[in-house]
Amino acid sequence: MQILTLDQIKAALPSVNLIDEIEKGFVAYSRGEAVVPPVGELILQDPPGDVHIKYGYIKGDDYDVLSLVT
Repeated sequence: MQILTLDQIKAALPSVNLIDEIEKGFVAYSRGEAVVPPVGELILQDPPGDVHIKYGYIKGDDYDVLSLVT
């Protein structure tokens, strides 16, 4: 497992063609090759707010994806 910091992600982005990777993801999803569970949501009381959790993977791929947005 590898956990990347935001700075590490930003440093890697210029070397990746994100449009191509996003397109590949949509193609895999359309072919039924992606596992994408429903979006999770946490409603916070104190302090007020919410967190959205998105995650999934492409069958047979080496990577899983997890996104937390507050």
